[in-house]
Amino acid sequence: MKTIKKAGGGFFQSVAIRLLCAFIVASFLFWANDGRAQSFQVSSVQPISEVQPAESDSVVAVTADAYGLSQTSLESLPVMGGTFWIVESNGVIPPFPFLPVQYWNCHAWEMADGIYLVDATGGQVPVLPLRLAREAMTANAVQSAQVAVEAQGNAVANLIGQVQDAEFMQAAAAMFGFDMRMLDSGSESSANFAYSFDTNALWLEITNVSSGFSRYNLHNATNLVYAIWTTTNLMMPFAVETELWPTDPNCQPFTLQNNSRQYLFVRAEDWTGVDSNSDGVPDWWSWKYFGNINLTDTNLDYSGNGLTFAQDYSSNITPTVFTCAGLEVPNNYVSTTTPAVQLDVAGTPYYVAVAVDDTNYMTDAVWNTYSGSTVTVNLGSVQGWHEVWLGLRAHAGVPTSAVWQRKRLKLDWTPPALFITNPTNTTVDIPMIQLRGFSPEALSSISYDLTNAACFVTNQQILVLDQYYDTNTWEFTTNTWQAFDVVLTNGVNTFTFHATDLAGNTTTANYSITLDYSAKTNPPSVQVTWPQNGTQVSGNSFTVDGQVADATITVAATITDNSGNTNALNGLVERSGKFWVENLPLNSGTNTVTLKVTDAAGNSITNSFNVVQSAVSLTVDAVGDPQQLWQPTVNLTGTISDSSYAIWVNGVKGHNNGNGTWSASNVPVNDGGTASFTATGYAASEQQPDGSYGN
Repeated sequence: MKTIKKAGGGFFQSVAIRLLCAFIVASFLFWANDGRAQSFQVSSVQPISEVQPAESDSVVAVTADAYGLSQTSLESLPVMGGTFWIVESNGVIPPFPFLPVQYWNCHAWEMADGIYLVDATGGQVPVLPLRLAREAMTANAVQSAQVAVEAQGNAVANLIGQVQDAEFMQAAAAMFGFDMRMLDSGSESSANFAYSFDTNALWLEITNVSSGFSRYNLHNATNLVYAIWTTTNLMMPFAVETELWPTDPNCQPFTLQNNSRQYLFVRAEDWTGVDSNSDGVPDWWSWKYFGNINLTDTNLDYSGNGLTFAQDYSSNITPTVFTCAGLEVPNNYVSTTTPAVQLDVAGTPYYVAVAVDDTNYMTDAVWNTYSGSTVTVNLGSVQGWHEVWLGLRAHAGVPTSAVWQRKRLKLDWTPPALFITNPTNTTVDIPMIQLRGFSPEALSSISYDLTNAACFVTNQQILVLDQYYDTNTWEFTTNTWQAFDVVLTNGVNTFTFHATDLAGNTTTANYSITLDYSAKTNPPSVQVTWPQNGTQVSGNSFTVDGQVADATITVAATITDNSGNTNALNGLVERSGKFWVENLPLNSGTNTVTLKVTDAAGNSITNSFNVVQSAVSLTVDAVGDPQQLWQPTVNLTGTISDSSYAIWVNGVKGHNNGNGTWSASNVPVNDGGTASFTATGYAASEQQPDGSYGN
């Protein structure tokens, strides 16, 4: 028995779409709408169990032979315009207006004019002579096999009977029909199969297929909401694709994107009162706000009010489907035209829109189904800064209710340029250099390799010392960098620079510097800063400091007192050229200091001066917090043995407290890694730097 039942309280319809060359085909399958179950009993054929076919025959073949149907060759089957009822191993599926390609190797029989029976069982349910079956199987197995065979055979027999029944033909015209137009070489031909149905019931009509969309009318839609279900294969389940809220009770036009779907079967269902999981929240409400009907209704929404989705529905509250905290990218500089940005989203939006350099992005937005928190942005082909807007909204949301997030991204695929500023010549006469340069854009990393006659080293550190912030483009541009204390060897020294900008573009550049002492014949110059010749120095030891032009020189000092005692010490030279000879012993009377300065080429010079041990004791206290030495000024204290002396420190006048101590405020701190303070005491009769006398 074949039974067709009413479903969903409305008139069910499938619409199949096939786009092939220049053909557009629309097929319709209608289900009955009069509320009665329709039955068709076949009695004009002998029971299938009494048929004794060959062992290789299938149930479909045996049944077709029993009805006297003629097998049709594949070559004689119509490409379009037929009606193909296909029998799978698990039953008969709805008909096609053409024979799908996957069935082209199947046998077919013509049941009536233009209506064909197609055997797609692949012989999976063969009819065996019962004698052989009984010999091979137990009694239960025989009975089970016989039941399966009879069920399949009766299903096929019912179908054949329906098609051949004279009274059925009129009903079939109402249940099934085609309207096909073929365009071939500019000429138009048409074949029409008329059909009629109840136009007062709900029915679905396809009106046009073009530009990747199919267009439909849902006639007689009068209820609150209708689900539009689709599938690309009638053997597969339907899934909800969209939802309609009709505004015109007579005709509701809507469109579907065909995408790459060659076959598309569409049906409409009245969703009024449908609650598929029986949780008290109707399917239409779940789909309206979340775009699916598999919602876990006990979950909390994202409003922070502690309500579940079910409570939102029962209280008639619009649920908060998602929240978005912002956009995240590794950095704002990218080298690809289609970078990915990460959305910081809690919950699941349904639609997402991306706008680039569009001041009217809310109105111009194209909304697509949200598929995940990683969104690809198309920046185009113009390098530079781009304004990116990403919008999110719920399924039922309108564009004006969307949440938008902004991000500036700079498209840059140009490798960074490098310029060397020091040394200014490619030939030098000092064995250690400070290699300096700049890049006109911000760098994420820079390093160098060095090859010379003595070594090969890689991945040597270069530090970015300064960046210029451009207020016109609102970004850091010029980056000044330096490789510190680079030791060279006689001959050619080849540098290979590796630089990467913020977008990930890389530059590899070579630069050579030659170390040559042949022109270095003059002795090095030296200037003593303190103490000057004849200076009275307090204490039992002191430090000599000064300046040289070449930071690679060596400094040695000897000091001889009045008794002829001599001490020798080596000095330290900073990369700035400032040198120090510390803890030179100071004895009473006059002490003679001799400095010897020698460069890398062996050239040297000596400089001598006298210092006298002072009768006044003057000291400077250590700074309590060394971090203060990085400040522009610092407050200092110390001791002095004569209360009549005035105190000056680094050009700032201090205060003699009269109790053996002194203090000075806002004393300047010199640049560089070493803080140097020179304290000087002036007797009451001596003129001070500001022209005054006394404390």
